[in-house]
Amino acid sequence: MEVVYYKDKASNCCPLKKYLDQYIKNDTEKPKERNRKDKILAEISGKIQYVLQNNGNPIPPLIKKLSGYDYFEIRSKKNQNILIRVFYFRHEDKIVLLNALEKPDNYSGEREDRKIEQELEITQGYLNKFKLNPKLYEKYE
Repeated sequence: MEVVYYKDKASNCCPLKKYLDQYIKNDTEKPKERNRKDKILAEISGKIQYVLQNNGNPIPPLIKKLSGYDYFEIRSKKNQNILIRVFYFRHEDKIVLLNALEKPDNYSGEREDRKIEQELEITQGYLNKFKLNPKLYEKYE
């Protein structure tokens, strides 16, 4: 199997790659912040490799199928209060990384629910577009 980023034709970018850009360190940051970003990227990368080793099969509790959607989520902690959810699905010989969102551990209210639901629907749309055109991807590195 091969791991790839879904590439959206309309925006000409990979949604997950765009999300992960915020964790690319720069020289002006303090060492503590650079270290924090390195740890987040390393954890996400390690979990993606775990998915690859298991041929994309969801292995709870780190990876699970989302109810009502055709994709899986990889869960990773950003900090004590925020969970990063990375979404992917399997297509033929590919594990396609679709998108990500941050979900607060303790949130309340319809506003946050709607925001998350909207992002999940957008992600389902990416999956549907990829199935129509399986060449919409960039190699994962």
